[in-house]
Amino acid sequence: MHNPSHRTAARLAVPVLTCLLVTMSPAADPPLPMRPTLYSPTPALRSLRPAPIVPIAATQPVPQHQVPSTPVAPKASPTGPVAGPVPSPHVLGIAELEQLALRHNPTLAQAAAYIDAARGKALQAGLPLNPTVGITGEQIGADRRAGEWTWFYLQQEIVTGGKLRLSRMKYEQEAYAAEVQACAQRLRVANAIAEGYFEVLAAQRSVENHRRLKLNAEEGFKTTEQLVNVGQANEPDLLQAKVEVQRATVALRNAETRLRRDWERLVAVVGVPTLALQPVSGALEPEGLPLGKDEALAKLLEESPELAMARIEVKRDQIQLQRERREPIPNVTVRGGTGYNYDTRNPTAEVALSVRLPVWDRNQGTIRQAQADLARATAEVDRVELDLRRRFADAFSRYETARAEVETWRKETLPTAEKAYELYLKSYKERRSAWPQVLVAQRTVYQLSEDYTRSLYELRRAEVELRGLLLTGGLTAPRDPTPPGHINSVPKPR
Repeated sequence: MHNPSHRTAARLAVPVLTCLLVTMSPAADPPLPMRPTLYSPTPALRSLRPAPIVPIAATQPVPQHQVPSTPVAPKASPTGPVAGPVPSPHVLGIAELEQLALRHNPTLAQAAAYIDAARGKALQAGLPLNPTVGITGEQIGADRRAGEWTWFYLQQEIVTGGKLRLSRMKYEQEAYAAEVQACAQRLRVANAIAEGYFEVLAAQRSVENHRRLKLNAEEGFKTTEQLVNVGQANEPDLLQAKVEVQRATVALRNAETRLRRDWERLVAVVGVPTLALQPVSGALEPEGLPLGKDEALAKLLEESPELAMARIEVKRDQIQLQRERREPIPNVTVRGGTGYNYDTRNPTAEVALSVRLPVWDRNQGTIRQAQADLARATAEVDRVELDLRRRFADAFSRYETARAEVETWRKETLPTAEKAYELYLKSYKERRSAWPQVLVAQRTVYQLSEDYTRSLYELRRAEVELRGLLLTGGLTAPRDPTPPGHINSVPKPR
């Protein structure tokens, strides 16, 4: 006949062993939502990827303000016609540069790594605690007996109060912030490429312009030399003409150096520093309607990823405060096992349940820290918005100034200088003006064209910054989505 204590131990052992087997069986990780539901991005923020400047095909004609080529003097002129430089057929467009950057710019890989890290934190923060399995023995050797042994026991701490869910929600917000930051980084790279692209375009045009100026100076020197031979000029005039040739040569060398520098800066942002210098194609002149101040500011405040990340931080700190307020809710620890008492020669079972009483430590200090983090994050939203307005005012002021300069050069100054050159050339052909006067008028047009090119670059630079939501720095490392000083536990975040 079976002892009643045997039946009791058997009944207790069955559920304990069942729990043990279920706990030790492999289980799939809980699913990690790809996007949290506490923050809804605007449609404009989701479409943040497109480049701020429309790509220009290499075969598209390049509209630009026409400047007179080196004049072809009549057959009776001292030097005759001068040939201009022949452009290279191998050119790059902005679309090709962007595609290279997507594959080679290291900051994009860094931004993607932050997304993976934040998703890993979210996964880890929501996992339940591991159970404990063991064996214990008591009163071993008393009266030279084996004592009482618990051959198998299972202990599990159950996290209560929804703390795991809140921990995961917090890091889901951080993962979303990392995604927004990755979009912002792609836009930073696109803006840096567009700015460098227009800088190279302007440097190319400057080199061509200085070549024309050098040819103009050499033409003037030859003309002065022939005038000296016929007694219509003296030695100081010849020396002055020689100085102009030397100045033009130095200016051309400096322009070529700037072109190489601008190209190296551009390919560094692209991520291919070994890319050989080659021409880029496209229009330096702006296309379409000018930017409106109110519309541009409204778009910036609506779509800025910097402002979006600040708002995500507020959501995250709100969740963190809820999480810390739940921390005093005690977790429940349950334990069960089965064994054998060698003194009474009976099977045994044990069941235990315990909680930690929040008598002294009710997480008061950490709750205050979470409240301070939330207050700081809320103020950060206002600070970011004000900083965006300040930077926008500076960028739009530069845009308006450069656009006014470009319009003045294009509609008034350059047409006037070109008209004067044409009249001097016509007068020379009618033998009413001297050839040096034609060369001076031509040099004036080239010099004004150089100023026009600089103004065009400044206009394009400001336009890229405004259309690109004030995001600059294509090689600036993306920052960690977790601000310094926030509450994080190691190795298990919460």
